[in-house]
This record gives sequence, C-alpha cells and structure tokens, in this order.
Amino acid sequence: MTMQKIMIYTLAAMLGLSSSLVLAEGGGTYQIELIVFTQAMPTTEVFEPATQPTQWPSDLTELSAYKKPDVTTLDDSYTALSKNPAYKPILHVAWIQPVIGEGGISAPVHIQSADGKLNGYVQMQQGQGLQMMVDLELAANSGDGSGKTLLYRLNEKRPIKLNEVYYLGHPKFGVVAKISSL
Repeated sequence: MTMQKIMIYTLAAMLGLSSSLVLAEGGGTYQIELIVFTQAMPTTEVFEPATQPTQWPSDLTELSAYKKPDVTTLDDSYTALSKNPAYKPILHVAWIQPVIGEGGISAPVHIQSADGKLNGYVQMQQGQGLQMMVDLELAANSGDGSGKTLLYRLNEKRPIKLNEVYYLGHPKFGVVAKISSL
C-alpha cells in the first residue's frame, strides 16, 4: 500500500467519511459545505498538470449570491486538517441553494480562494439520486525554482447521500464536502 493511500485512509477515518449512494427523495433546498485543502504527502502517482486554464460554464453564479447558513458542520474537520502538517486548508465555505431547473440541475456555483489560486465550480443534480459535480483548479508553483506555475485539476461527479461527509481527492489537493437537506 502506498504512503498516499495510507494517508488518505487515515484522513477518511479521522473525518468519518463515507461514500454510499442513496436516492434523493423530494427535496429541493440544500446546505452545501466544502473544505478545500492542499496535501503534501509523498506519492508515486504520476499525473500531468493541466496545460491551460479550464473554460468554466458561462452561467456561473457567484457564491455571494447565496444565503450563508447559520451553522456549519465541518468545523471540527477543518480544525483536524489544520493541525496535521500534511494538509493546509485554503477554503471553508457553506451556502444554501435550491436544486432547480431542467433535469433538476442547480446553477453552477463559482468557488474561488481569496488569492485566486483556487478556481472552479460546484453543481448539484437531482434525478434518480443526488449527485455532486466538482470541477476545481489549483495553481501552484512548480517547486523547481523556475517560478513556473502549474495547474492541477480535480474534476469529479459523485453520487451522494445526504448528511454524509465525502472526500474528493487529487494528489495535490482535496475537498471534504457535506450536503444536507433543508
């Protein structure tokens, strides 16, 4: 087992993560909460950074357009990530959003860090089940002293169960997400 897999399993156990599928019933309004973090752990996984920035959907809705929830539920996870030197949280956001539109697809929500190094969107789809689509890019220095910037992309569509915590990962960064029905 690689060191990266051990670290991911450890993180999953630490945060109590699950990734089971459930059919979404009724519903329409959700609280969506995300923590995005960098991860610095040894890996033998080979991957190519993106060569050009991704073209995002033209109908992105800014996160500020949505109501913020009164209470967030991933605060302990954020604290645990902050205390582990292998991880560095870069964004913790939560918002309330209805899933509306053709095919039960929500508007794509623009996710961006204050420094602009993290950019992308999150979108929900409700049909036979609830699915979360995450498409994020992280700009990082190459680390070879050249000053070159590399783009790392996490693009994943995942069936989700309400009130469960999920980890979506890339060798350089990850997302902890939780979706709750309101």
